[in-house]
Amino acid sequence: MCGAVRFECKGEPLFTQYCHCNKCREVAAMSERDEDKIGYAWTAAYLTRNFQINGIPDLEEIIRNNAKLYLCAKCRSFIYGISINPKLQAGIGINANNFMFEKNLPASFKPVRHIWYVNRIVDMIDDLPKFKDAPKEQFGSGELF
Repeated sequence: MCGAVRFECKGEPLFTQYCHCNKCREVAAMSERDEDKIGYAWTAAYLTRNFQINGIPDLEEIIRNNAKLYLCAKCRSFIYGISINPKLQAGIGINANNFMFEKNLPASFKPVRHIWYVNRIVDMIDDLPKFKDAPKEQFGSGELF
């Protein structure tokens, strides 16, 4: 992250995952940061009450499908996404590339799955479950690829 937007999260993420959906890939391609241009998004799920933007951020809002996506206006890195209808989702997806760790990656940030794998542009060689769309708790079919 270029440092123009600062945020903090309370506690550990509920989970992290790799998202291969078209909207995540689209916003990643807009970024000026090489870390974001990997062909998929690495997102950390937090409850919205545990996420806070510090100061007065310069954010660009993009609406895609059922989500509001917020990018840093300076470097265009994806900062976070939230449902257009917060009653449907109490969570928020934060670009995990924007977290800074003093040492090794904490265990709570290790991804647990791939979602929207059917839209991938990069094949992933790992043992994580690969969902065709998303798990049922994320309003998907729950079907594995």
